[in-house]
Amino acid sequence: MIIHAPTFTKSLLKTVAAVTATLSIALSVSACGNAEGSKNAANAGASNGTLVVDADMNIVTLDPARSFETATLPVLRAAYQTALKFEKNDLTKPQPEVCTYSMSSDNKTVTLTLNGDHYFADGNKVTVDDIVFSYQRLQGIKGNPSFYLDGVKIAKVDDKSLTLTSEDPNPAIPYILPSANLGILEKSVLEQHGGTTDSNDKAESFLNKTSAGSGPYQLDSVAMNSQITLKRNAKFKGDKPRYDAIKMENVDATTAATNVRSGNTDIALNIGSDEAKSMKDQTQVLTGPSGNTRFIYFNANPTYGKTAADPNFWKAVRHALNYPKYAAVYGADSKQAYGLLPSAFLGALTSSKDDAYDVYQAKKELAKSSYDGSPIEFTYSSDNDQATQVAQLFQADLKAIGVTVKLVGKAGTARLDAERSGKTQSGLSMWGADYPDPSDYFVFTPDGSMAQRYGWLTSAGVAESNVDGAKASDSAESVVPYVEKAKQAVSDNDRAKAWQNLQNAMNQYSPVIPIVNDAGLIAAGKNVTGIYYDTVNGVDFTALT
Repeated sequence: MIIHAPTFTKSLLKTVAAVTATLSIALSVSACGNAEGSKNAANAGASNGTLVVDADMNIVTLDPARSFETATLPVLRAAYQTALKFEKNDLTKPQPEVCTYSMSSDNKTVTLTLNGDHYFADGNKVTVDDIVFSYQRLQGIKGNPSFYLDGVKIAKVDDKSLTLTSEDPNPAIPYILPSANLGILEKSVLEQHGGTTDSNDKAESFLNKTSAGSGPYQLDSVAMNSQITLKRNAKFKGDKPRYDAIKMENVDATTAATNVRSGNTDIALNIGSDEAKSMKDQTQVLTGPSGNTRFIYFNANPTYGKTAADPNFWKAVRHALNYPKYAAVYGADSKQAYGLLPSAFLGALTSSKDDAYDVYQAKKELAKSSYDGSPIEFTYSSDNDQATQVAQLFQADLKAIGVTVKLVGKAGTARLDAERSGKTQSGLSMWGADYPDPSDYFVFTPDGSMAQRYGWLTSAGVAESNVDGAKASDSAESVVPYVEKAKQAVSDNDRAKAWQNLQNAMNQYSPVIPIVNDAGLIAAGKNVTGIYYDTVNGVDFTALT
């Protein structure tokens, strides 16, 4: 799971449990042992002490195979090593952590090989059996993250290696393995506490208070929605972690901003762009691309899209949008999305001639379309300030080219239900990546699960559609060859090129118009070194120096 900017929850490839945001309470609680708080940790040159972190802690579980809340990601990343990892936010190439990897020529089998000795907190070595158990457990207990390894067969080869084999080509696997949900757990310890690789697993309660990983930190104390502390893993054989302990507290955004300014907190994970503007002189304000793509969609089925179901109309809209204004709504360093893939992903576009603001070109394209002057209904989440601002910008931009937009505001859940029905004429939506690989976006290509919502179907897709009156779209057929090439590409270079070509084709023919790639945002004290906004985890405590 990719961590997202804090204002929206994500749309998932699989159905996951909805997480209710927990009311944040400003706390002042002493840490365990010698932890004195951030004044100690923040001293320049200090090599010990406690790092204090403020966050919205809507935590349900600390079991890696069950957790799906963004607040747990930094904790799991610190306590559990993964086979592969991303270094310094480079999401284009997974790197070894516990294992090296190789991919078969048909993209069906990943071989993982231990790259040396790694140790759990009790001093036992990490083995292939531990990795196989961890992955099979994630699959077998069928928690929210289990879809990461859907259809993948996990098998031990020998004491040094294992394989992950998919029936169909699956080049995304190396990009999924760095997920904190695929953290490696100690098999013998889990089995002592009810751990299994099926639905009978009873180890969650143990993992909610005691970690069983080989990361540089381990759980020390847990009060699930108020405070979690981590302490050093004395058996960790990698680079010694910067701090003796880490204390994460449940603190609201306004208080977190105040705490970082004053030095009472070292890192704030939950500040907004408004707070960040007033903090830049006093703190480090760190931004980076999130896994979110905001987009506008139209319905390609004339029954529901009406005169907006015309590719020429979509082309007019693409040129009518003043993209920098939309990016400004989401604040920080949010940028125009030139394609569906976030800017940090393999195959992302860096520009798009088809999605360039040009009112003159927009009017030319509109004249080619079947638009008849009737109002276009635009559905958005009226209970979200950013969505409301975007809807108003959209209405004004289209008015400038002669299109009337009727805004249809709905509460978030009702808006999503309307979109899923496949019967809305147009609207504003968002996709948050499940993992940092382009294959997560096949759902937007013709006949994919997201494309079905927007009536963008081939003749074959019409037969599979659940929407009344489904119809095939010539524009969908035009993109299919690019989809097939993206599916067949093997090397990273070939995949990147194929996905760039596919996105360029979709920017010509698709009813989905990407508008903004959000920026994630965190703040830190001046003396916290080695920190950056981590697209996958929010912050990586193991990278601090």
